[in-house]
Amino acid sequence: MALMLILTLAPGCPFNPAQIVIPLAYALTGLCIALLVSPTLTAAVVGLVVGGILGAAVYNNSLKQEIQENSSQPPAPAK
Repeated sequence: MALMLILTLAPGCPFNPAQIVIPLAYALTGLCIALLVSPTLTAAVVGLVVGGILGAAVYNNSLKQEIQENSSQPPAPAK
């Protein structure tokens, strides 16, 4: 039932690949750096989580800046 609900509502959600790719890239970078510093499972998990959170913050900040730039433009005159 949950899968049917997701499949029904998914087309209405706008999908932007950057929404997934940017946090994923930061998460993988955090994972690699953490494993270079301390090759343990705990460091891997912490690096992955911290990198993902940082990536989400970067994406959110760029999205906020894009919204502010679009809202500062005057509306087009009606014809």
